[in-house]
Amino acid sequence: MDPRFVGLNATSQTIEVAIRPTGELWKTDFADETITATAAKLKGLQPKLVVMEGTGTFELPVAGIFATYGLPFAIVNPRNIREFARAVGKISRSSSDVSQAGLLAYFGELVHPDPRPLPDDLIKKLVDVRTRRDDLNQMLALERTRLVTATDVLRKDLQRHISFLEQSILSLNQEFSRAVRFSAAWR
Repeated sequence: MDPRFVGLNATSQTIEVAIRPTGELWKTDFADETITATAAKLKGLQPKLVVMEGTGTFELPVAGIFATYGLPFAIVNPRNIREFARAVGKISRSSSDVSQAGLLAYFGELVHPDPRPLPDDLIKKLVDVRTRRDDLNQMLALERTRLVTATDVLRKDLQRHISFLEQSILSLNQEFSRAVRFSAAWR
């Protein structure tokens, strides 16, 4: 089996995945469940490398989840991707012949950037943060369900708790991304 190189482009709304040399391409929504599902699907494909462009935003939670799945990935400087695109004649990001994820996969296949695995202690931290966040999401769902049928006496308390849970989840999401951002994977 030929080694597979995956390009992944994450935006605020979508995740686009391209695989070389097979040419497989798919898009999905940018959401926790779909990031996890993408990681699981890619784990089954056993890629040699997943390449993401290092913009500092949407690739961070993806990279963190990929690290917890043991997927080899490289976060590449956008300037390197632009220079590569010029060199291979794929200058425009809006070019219809190749998607951004396709360009990233092509970059991985030709350039072979080194994957930068995260240390075990950081992966444990990411798993712990994600587990806690998942627990808080379950609590949040329960409290929102209770709010629908709550009496006036409980409504204010439930709304306060919901607000607290939302802030806690936001804080954990930021910590998850920050941990990846300041890791060796980013450098």
